Amino acid sequence: MIIEGFYQPPGRAARKAARLFLGGDPCLTLETENLNPTFSLSEIEVSDALGTIPLFLTFPDGGRFVPADDGAFRHWLRQHRRPGWVYRMESHKRGVLLTLLATCLLIFFYIYGLLPWASNVIAQRIPTTVEQNLGRHTLTLLSASDFRDSALPANKQKALQQLFQQVIPPSLRTDRTPVRLKLMNIPDVANAFMLTDGTLILSDKLVAFSPGDDALAGVMLHEMGHHAYRHPMRMLVRSSLVSLTLLWMTGDVSGIGDTLLQTASLANELQFSRGMEREADNWAIAEMKREGRSLEQMAEIYSRVSAESQKEKADGVLPDWLSTHPAMQSRIGHIRDAAKE
Repeated sequence: MIIEGFYQPPGRAARKAARLFLGGDPCLTLETENLNPTFSLSEIEVSDALGTIPLFLTFPDGGRFVPADDGAFRHWLRQHRRPGWVYRMESHKRGVLLTLLATCLLIFFYIYGLLPWASNVIAQRIPTTVEQNLGRHTLTLLSASDFRDSALPANKQKALQQLFQQVIPPSLRTDRTPVRLKLMNIPDVANAFMLTDGTLILSDKLVAFSPGDDALAGVMLHEMGHHAYRHPMRMLVRSSLVSLTLLWMTGDVSGIGDTLLQTASLANELQFSRGMEREADNWAIAEMKREGRSLEQMAEIYSRVSAESQKEKADGVLPDWLSTHPAMQSRIGHIRDAAKE
């Protein structure tokens, strides 16, 4: 049998017309302008059969041959060589479905099992110096933006620092990375968040929303819960693992690969952040009860922040799945339910 096609010499991109003589031994003879070598089938590497993608042959010297009549060559090849496992899997629908199911289960296990476990283990073992350096770097970046030193009166700042020292649980007083309070004036933002080095950022506007000390104590303890569980480091490690995984799978993060990488990382961080908020809320509730503080005030400051946030959203409320925090109303309800227990 003679198969027409194109031959690509080793190390060159140009290709030229050629013919392949297929024998029954089995052996193959390549005929080009100035070459006429003969090979046994065992010496030649044939690409895997993937759907209708044309097969190509790779010779021992690195040269390649692409048959023009792919169907005829496949028919001859099946008579002389057992198809590879990829072709056999593609040929059986049940095998394809089982492979797809196994892949989905593996991805599910990686995202919801292995990834959280690995990020937690790695975050707990990251040296303290790394946490502190990351925190200082973040604080420097914040100071270079719109974040300014607190504009609250000196006596109010002193009272907040005293409250902060009072609510620190015993478990955090001996933590390898001590917590500290940093009051900042953030224009039009009522928020609080924890840095990796244990620095709790509390905005002036959030202080203004507070109905009392117990409300601010609840906010402080919530953020301390993030630190106790090492949530900032876990988020950082998890995001890095997701990026590295997608980079390994795609091999390139340019173009559409970059878009997929950013989208997947965003979806991953949103889901993980909701879990962290629930965990920190439960930790804060337990500490508020231990200290005999009012959970109703904690729920009230959440309600005020939620109401203010609703006013500032010109396009309406974001859906729960697109928020880094669980639905605020469900969090408030959870706190008030805990207060009744």
